[in-house]
Amino acid sequence: MFPGFPSLDIGRLIRVIRRRLWLAAVVAGLFVALAIAYVLTATKIYQSSAVIYVEPKNEGAAFNGLKGAKQASWQTLDALKSMAEGIRNGSVILRVVDQLDLRNDPEFLKPKKGGYTDAEIVVYVSDNVKAELRRGTRLIDISVKDKSPVRAQKMTAAFIEEFQEMIREQNLASADKSQEELQQKAEKQLERVIEAEDGLQEFRMKHTDIALDEDKDFVGKKLADLDKQLSSAANETLLKKGEYDQYKRIADGDAEEILAIGQFGMQDHIQKLLLQRNQKRAEFSRVKEQYRPGHQTYEATKLDLEGLELQVTLAAKEVGNSIEKAYLRAKEHEEDLRNSVTDQKKRLLAVDGVRKEFRTLKGKVDAAYATYQNLLDRINDTDVTKGVDETVIRVFSEPLVPSNPVSPKKKLTVAIAGVFGSMVGMGLVILLGLLDRTLNTRQQVESTLGLSVLAEIPKAFDREWDLKDSVFVTRDPASMVSEGFRSLRTSLSAHMPRSVMVTSASPGEGKSFCSANLAVLQANMGYRTLLVDADFCKPRMAEIFVDPLRGQADQGALVTQNLCQETIFKDLFLMSCGRYTSNTGEPMNGEIFAKMLQDAYQAFDCVIIDTSPLNVVSDGLNYSRHADAVVLVVKSGQTKADSARRSIRELQRMRANLVGCVLNGCEEVNQDQLDYVKGTTRALPVNNQGMPVPAARS
Repeated sequence: MFPGFPSLDIGRLIRVIRRRLWLAAVVAGLFVALAIAYVLTATKIYQSSAVIYVEPKNEGAAFNGLKGAKQASWQTLDALKSMAEGIRNGSVILRVVDQLDLRNDPEFLKPKKGGYTDAEIVVYVSDNVKAELRRGTRLIDISVKDKSPVRAQKMTAAFIEEFQEMIREQNLASADKSQEELQQKAEKQLERVIEAEDGLQEFRMKHTDIALDEDKDFVGKKLADLDKQLSSAANETLLKKGEYDQYKRIADGDAEEILAIGQFGMQDHIQKLLLQRNQKRAEFSRVKEQYRPGHQTYEATKLDLEGLELQVTLAAKEVGNSIEKAYLRAKEHEEDLRNSVTDQKKRLLAVDGVRKEFRTLKGKVDAAYATYQNLLDRINDTDVTKGVDETVIRVFSEPLVPSNPVSPKKKLTVAIAGVFGSMVGMGLVILLGLLDRTLNTRQQVESTLGLSVLAEIPKAFDREWDLKDSVFVTRDPASMVSEGFRSLRTSLSAHMPRSVMVTSASPGEGKSFCSANLAVLQANMGYRTLLVDADFCKPRMAEIFVDPLRGQADQGALVTQNLCQETIFKDLFLMSCGRYTSNTGEPMNGEIFAKMLQDAYQAFDCVIIDTSPLNVVSDGLNYSRHADAVVLVVKSGQTKADSARRSIRELQRMRANLVGCVLNGCEEVNQDQLDYVKGTTRALPVNNQGMPVPAARS
């Protein structure tokens, strides 16, 4: 998705946003300009509002509860919401339109051939009418929007008036219907009362032998007592059966296990018998150690122990018989009790059935009489329609003629446009930052390319620069750029290479800059260093370190050191390729280059090789397999991830020893490191030409 995915360099993203804040500002300004144009040209809409209060109940509704004549109760939240929706229904809208004669008002409805249908008018008006219930109250806000403030006020008042009238008409119709239905229901209900009382009296005469008015829970209590007795007997049987089954499972009638069943072993005489037997066993164990069989003491103790063992066995047998008898008794008792309970339940249930039938008949009589009495009370009301024409709606706040339009909302519209435009602009800036395929930070390089970053070289120049001014390790040894090259040298020392080839994926990424500074740094450390300029297309090292190139291009013998020249730096030598092209079209084949390196190893401590960009020409790939270490220079903010991956694949295909990358041109500098380096680095002495004098070779 972006270099360094899935991790995201938040710091770099923030820097991208800072650099492109102008773009976000332009987008936000465009949105604000469009919003201002809209609010200046849009049609002004006015809104008139009113508030009504809904009574919880209409006390005049004497017909409440009758099927087909039920008047609504406005006590529940759902009922209040239904009323709020009913205010803007089609019937009310058409009544308002007819009251104000809006069908013929050209300012309200644009003239249309054939006129507007009722459905079209309802749709048009309903979009401009709103009725909402206030949360936690019985107040309903009614508002009407229109291009005319006066017409908006009239329509709001008409909605309240017509809705009240519609409810009043519904109440009157329901009252007339309820009066007629009450009379019919009272006559039928009287017949039901007489019929129910006759049935109840006949049932009493038929069952005079049963106390019909006895407590209805009597049978339930008796059944519960019987069930409790039966459950207790069943539990006792299960307990005894468990002891009996345990007794039967004991192998060979082990006396101690039998005595441990239930509570038999806890009896005093058994506890004493077991204690005596155990004491005698302990005594016999001591006697066996002191006396042999046949001795009087031995035999006497043995006989005593056998007697006690026999008593324990007889006691266990007696306990076993008791367990078996107890189980049989419990089983027999449960069976007898079960038969008795069954008979009693049948009798009780038969009586309970008669009593239930009596209670049912009596309940019918009571219900019929109560209904009839209720109807009489409502019929005897002196004025059944009193208050029926009163509505449950009270006007809480009258509608007024609005003075200011509600649409368009100038400040809000412009503010929303500004906020939305800023969000879109920031989103665009962030998207552009994520779509940037260039490598910028150590994290991106390592996660994207899979190579370790040997060093980070800060951005050395803010504008166009000359390669002659690029030797920072001597020009400004206290700078962060010089510290970056020292870090690069330290990282390379772990690989102990005799030759290091510095290359890049594309031109302008700083490979020559890194090669020159690394070579000078090595020479300053006292190592005899050879810098090989193997960029046959654009050789530039000579313009830094020596006067114009010496030697003729057609001599073409880079295999010897004849073209090796001293530079202005001590212990640093340059072998410049010049602009050389062989008859085959290839500057120099790999075998000759390898032989040159072998010759250089005999005369120099290290060899730094500067080659052409890998994705432009193939010279560097041909030489890379002969170098002990290959370093790829990546330019921060310039090198694309795909370009760097391509060069890495080519180096891997040539089996080059690619040890890592150099991230060149970093814009972010560690401030702590900068302060430390600036505060501890001492200025080096300079020679007559103004160049720093390197430390003595160790």
